[in-house]
Amino acid sequence: MPRLRGFSVIELMIALAIAVTLILLAAPSYGVWVADSRIRAAADSLAGGLRLAQAEAVKRNEDIEFILDPTTTTGGWTLNVVATPATAMPAGTFAEGARLTQFTVLPAGNTIVTFTGLGTIRANNADGSTPFDQITIAPATGVAGTRNLRVLVGAGRTGIKICDPQWTVINADDPKACPTP
Repeated sequence: MPRLRGFSVIELMIALAIAVTLILLAAPSYGVWVADSRIRAAADSLAGGLRLAQAEAVKRNEDIEFILDPTTTTGGWTLNVVATPATAMPAGTFAEGARLTQFTVLPAGNTIVTFTGLGTIRANNADGSTPFDQITIAPATGVAGTRNLRVLVGAGRTGIKICDPQWTVINADDPKACPTP
């Protein structure tokens, strides 16, 4: 009598149970990875927009405003030439959409930074407001285990830096740590 080849029902059930267990173990880590990726993409978009505004100000030798719209569902940023009349420039959106991240701007309520033709930050914007110093980016939904990132504007009155506030506690001398005030 020839021997039958194949899997028994018990062997298939064991393999299926192992696969489901592995998927259940990996799902929380995947959620944190996706949330961290969205935060990093939003921080990169903000820093890139700020650097573009600074470069355009130097290139044109004119004041350029970076205007942040931190609205959770439709946010983004725009650039304007500060002149009479003001001229709109390129706009950017946050990668993956602003609905996936939330922004905290300091000082609160300030959403404009003006770069001069020398690439420095103007002490007051055209509307009389003071420029914002930092933006903290966090996940829009409460995903446990994610890390927030911070975009610093004007470190030394000209720099733009992405840093990790949690890393400051671990190793304040590391370049990815946020400088302490």
